[in-house]
Amino acid sequence: MIVHHGTTLWRALKSDWPALVYFLALSLAVEFVYEYTPLAHTTTLPTLPMGVLITALSIFLAFQINQCYERWWEARQLWGQLVNASRSFGRQVTTLLTAGRIASLGDEQAAWRLQKELVYRLIAYVHALRISLRHGQPAEEDWQLLSSWLPPDEIQRLHQARNVPTQILQHQGRRLASVIGKDIAEQQILLQIDMTLNQIYEVQGGCERIKRTAFPDRFRFHTHLFVWLVATLIPFSLIQTDQRFDVAAILAEALLAFILVTIERLGSELRDPFENKVNDVPMTALCRIIEIDLRQQLEERDALPEPLSAVAGVLL
Repeated sequence: MIVHHGTTLWRALKSDWPALVYFLALSLAVEFVYEYTPLAHTTTLPTLPMGVLITALSIFLAFQINQCYERWWEARQLWGQLVNASRSFGRQVTTLLTAGRIASLGDEQAAWRLQKELVYRLIAYVHALRISLRHGQPAEEDWQLLSSWLPPDEIQRLHQARNVPTQILQHQGRRLASVIGKDIAEQQILLQIDMTLNQIYEVQGGCERIKRTAFPDRFRFHTHLFVWLVATLIPFSLIQTDQRFDVAAILAEALLAFILVTIERLGSELRDPFENKVNDVPMTALCRIIEIDLRQQLEERDALPEPLSAVAGVLL
């Protein structure tokens, strides 16, 4: 995600300069044909129909950008809910799963070991969810990361899973059920923690829905095609001038066409918020925030990582 003041002129033009050069060259070429060839009257287009077409296309573009932004904003809200649910889970585990409340734990040392296991497994879960949304199945370096939070036998079982985050949370539920007895008070504790796990499942389901529901392809294709078609026709409709090679007119033609295609591209960048691009949801940074908060809830003080900072104005 590009942070505040992260957009510079170089970053803005880095991906778009070929389009700007194309429209400048097109405007110059149309001007040359109009002034120096007998095709002058056949190369011009009426201004009024083009204006109506641009207005209609602008409405169409505004609708697409609004839909793309809604997908991006929903993805960001879901990860905000995951941060909150993770903190709630850490608080519940560290304050409710104690030797005084859970008979099977025996002493506080056993309770602390269980708390650490559950919290570390949730840290592994958020990393696994991030990896799943970005890459699908974990790569070798991803398994190494998960191995720092999960025991080897659990990692071995997860290698066979098609949905790694779901299986991590499934094992989390089994582990909780194995230590909670039949006492009503203990069952109430399990119910509270289970509700938090359900909230986390809902977040995962929402993220997977956005990831797996593609933006309607025909809508995307036709918008892209029409924008470039109209942008290419703009110099032919604004060419009517009594001055030869009017610099202001040429720049205006190129700039108007460039604005149309740039707006369309910006909307397309927000369409898929989990692809690890500069405008996507900063899942790596949010995973680090969750890791820090959960480990502090375990009262760990040493070797806590620092929150991730933006690099060159981009937070991933």
